[in-house]
Amino acid sequence: MTNIQSTHLDLSIPTSYSLEPCQTTTRGLLVLHGYSDLGRSVRKRLLGMEPVPGYTVLVPNGIFPCPVEKEDGFKEAYSWYFKDPKTGIEMISPEFAAEALLKLILKLKLEALEWTTLGFSQGGFFAPYLIHKGINSKRIISVGAAYQSKSWQGLKNIRIDAIHGEQDEAVPYSIATSSFHELTKLGYTTQFHSISKLGHTLNEDGRKIVRQILSE
Repeated sequence: MTNIQSTHLDLSIPTSYSLEPCQTTTRGLLVLHGYSDLGRSVRKRLLGMEPVPGYTVLVPNGIFPCPVEKEDGFKEAYSWYFKDPKTGIEMISPEFAAEALLKLILKLKLEALEWTTLGFSQGGFFAPYLIHKGINSKRIISVGAAYQSKSWQGLKNIRIDAIHGEQDEAVPYSIATSSFHELTKLGYTTQFHSISKLGHTLNEDGRKIVRQILSE
């Protein structure tokens, strides 16, 4: 039987992003897509096409290609990390991905901004790891995600807003609400926003909630 081993290599890897700069603000909005997703798609899904006043908006693609096969070829898509939810086997850790994304923020000279992180699905799961690794962020807006207490422990002065569709088939509403309830026990400022008749996406009602939070 083959003895599978692993190690780390120091590599320079390509990554892609969109940046909407705002010279008159110290606030940044970091928009994180879900698994096998795309930055420009999630930007439209969560915020629409309009500018976001008062924020420099950074929308990166995950650093690991995760293309989706279609009848006419492959759809461009990315992931932040890889973990098999059934076996628990982890191939790329969220900690490693967080370090890589922080390097992008440093390269773009945006580290001084005070970030709000807006994460969809895997992007919502991923968000607390960025704070553990040192991003200047006190606020997370999580859409269509669940909440693993161990990844949120030890953070300080964090506000968490959750937005979830009651008909979400990928991350069931019951799991989202129960795990969020456990999160409130950690002492953070939290608010859970439910949207009826919504699946694993965001509609105009949800986008209004996002923009209301960002305007505060």
